[in-house]
Amino acid sequence: MRYSRAGIRVAVDDLVDYAHVCRFPVGSMLPPTYPHLVAFPLQMAVMSGHGFPLPLLGAVHVENRIEVVRAIGVDEPLDVSVWASDLRPHRRGRQVDLVSEVSVRGDVVWRGTSTYLSRGAEHPEAPSSEPPSTAALERVTAGPLWRLGEGTGRAYAAVSGDWNPIHVHALAARPLGFPSAIAHGMYSYARALASLGPKLPESGLTSRVWFRKPVRLPSTVRLRTTFEPSRTLSVLENAKGERGDVVHAVVENTW
Repeated sequence: MRYSRAGIRVAVDDLVDYAHVCRFPVGSMLPPTYPHLVAFPLQMAVMSGHGFPLPLLGAVHVENRIEVVRAIGVDEPLDVSVWASDLRPHRRGRQVDLVSEVSVRGDVVWRGTSTYLSRGAEHPEAPSSEPPSTAALERVTAGPLWRLGEGTGRAYAAVSGDWNPIHVHALAARPLGFPSAIAHGMYSYARALASLGPKLPESGLTSRVWFRKPVRLPSTVRLRTTFEPSRTLSVLENAKGERGDVVHAVVENTW
């Protein structure tokens, strides 16, 4: 089932709040992750609909891909469509892609693909999507440190509309199997892209993130990055001394 909405206008105040939380600069163009938020209400409509192949409760966001065909102006009207695609086995259950597409005056300007996993019957033989090798990052010992407070999940929920209880408070997360609240994956991803912003092009960008281990709140994380011609590769990990060296996400940008 496909859900669509035409002529969406970005509320500047909402954009400014989002940029503040995720550390993007405020300018005339949308941050690369912001169309994901514009599409979020339609994403929830697809995922909660009768035709969605996985149960909404317990679905885990394991991977995300963004294609910025061209930069999107803050004042441009956006036509958005969202649908589910490619239900397939995963070694720990089943997974499906939730595809979001943003157009301006008939031209596709942005695509996002969010992959969700529902744990169940295991399929050890199923092919898996693995991040690229991070061996080159072993030589990178420094990177920006972020101290993420206990309220990080609530701050992002307020600007994104994603009030999943596992992100909001430890008391809400514990009945769902988490010892504390965890940061939204799309928040961690947005912070990474905001940090790399000056190194990334505004158009022709393909960005992928593989979510590995949740970021428990509060915690301190570090982003380490290698820079190549037309490519960056980053790993988001717990700062040493906090629950060991835990990789939370791997982010690759190409253009």
